This record gives sequence, structure tokens and C-alpha cells, in this order.
Amino acid sequence: MIIDRNYTMNDNMNDIAIKLLDSGHAKTTGDHWVGNIVSPMYTRLYYIVGGTPYIIVNGEKRCLEVGKCYMFPTGFSFKHACESSMEQLYFHLNLHDFNGTDLLRSANTVMEYTPPDGVISDMLKYMYSTDPVDSLRVKNQIYTSIMTLIDKYGLKLKTVHYSRCVELAMDYIKSHLNLRISISELAANSFVSESTLAKKFKAELGMTIGSYIDDSILFEAEQLLMKSNLTVLQISERFGFCDQFYFSRRFKKKYGETPQKYRKLHLI
Repeated sequence: MIIDRNYTMNDNMNDIAIKLLDSGHAKTTGDHWVGNIVSPMYTRLYYIVGGTPYIIVNGEKRCLEVGKCYMFPTGFSFKHACESSMEQLYFHLNLHDFNGTDLLRSANTVMEYTPPDGVISDMLKYMYSTDPVDSLRVKNQIYTSIMTLIDKYGLKLKTVHYSRCVELAMDYIKSHLNLRISISELAANSFVSESTLAKKFKAELGMTIGSYIDDSILFEAEQLLMKSNLTVLQISERFGFCDQFYFSRRFKKKYGETPQKYRKLHLI
């Protein structure tokens, strides 16, 4: 008997996964769906159920059609609104590899396709179910949608292998997320010099350690605004900001709105 094994495929199947950050069935009217999405750290998947929603990218208006699925990749900025009303299923997610690298970050445009008849209505029904099997059905459709768009737009997904010291630094940042983390602290934990860590970090991630910490903090702050009852002051103190006003300025620079307004709009 001859058996051919593809261990790389085994690893990819085990390591590549969807991390779902938020999901829901959104319905609104008028100016309640008006917002500005600035360089988000996750991908948005919209299934349009009804209404007249649209987005604006680089000054150009694009209507989102009922019955279609749209994917806005990680880092893609746009404005959104609706003429009269909007109804959709939405999913905020990361498609990541074994070390947490977002595989959709390389995409730079909104993508769309039309799911087969009945798919969106079935997903809407499953969204209100507590049956784990229905959750798997929704998850399967999300994977199907992503794969359909990857094939349609010819996206190339590349996993990234980081140096051991960079991996250690990233893990330390995630578990000690605070503005007060120093490069010397990270270097000591990664068993390299500060200069070596800084050079490798910039070369492999394309950003400085400080920028990575800032982005990670603001992303977690955004999640807390949406998913917790913590006040803006409590969130700012959690991440080591000197005061909530400085935190609000940093947050607005990143997301285009103050934390208070961002939470009120509950952007989706």
C-alpha cells in the first residue's frame, strides 16, 4: 500500500481559523446607520436583507444591494449610511493563521457576490437558534462566502513566520497590554537586545513596536466599548492613559469618532 501525506495541508487545516468578534441582525432607519470606518483591525462581512444602505469610498458612492454579500477586509476604510432604512446580517471576524496573522489584510477593496437563493433567509433563521448545529451551519456559510470571494477576486493568502524573539514580544504585549510596556521590558522577555528586537519587529511586521502596541490597545478599547458597560474613564485607566481626554483624542484619531459617540452609534 502506498500512502501520500501532505503535512503542510494538515497544518494549514489545523491552524487557519475564523475568530468571530461580533455578529448580529441589524435593522435601522434614517440617520441611525451613519458612520465612518477607519482602518479596522478586523474584516466585516455583510449580508444585505433589506433597505437602501450605501457606502462611500474615496468620494464615490456605492449602493449595497439586497440579496448580496459584501466583504470589507481588515484595514479597509469607508463611510456608510442609508437612504431610508437598512437591514443586514453582519459578522466581524479575523481569518488568521497559527500565529494570529490576519490572512485578509492583503486585500484592499470591497468584495461582493450573490449567494444562492435561500441562503440569507436561512442564515437569518439560524441566527436566532441556540442549537449548536445551526451555529455550525452559519459558520459553514461564512467559510463558503469567504472562499467564494477569494476565488472570485483571486486573493492570495500567505502565512507569515516570525522570528522567535518577535513572537515572544507579541505574546507579551497581548498578555500585558498597556501603554507603559517598554522596549527594554520586551527585549528582556524576548532574550535579545533592544536594537535587535526593534529591527526585527519593524522588518517582519512593517511597523514599530510602539505602533503595534498602540493599535492593539485601541482595538481592545473598541471591543470594550461595544461589549462592556465600562465607562470611558475605566477603559482609559485599564490601558494606562494619563486621562480619558488623551485617550479620547487617540481613539478619535484612529476611528474617526470620540469613544462616547462611537459607542452610541454602535457601528456595524
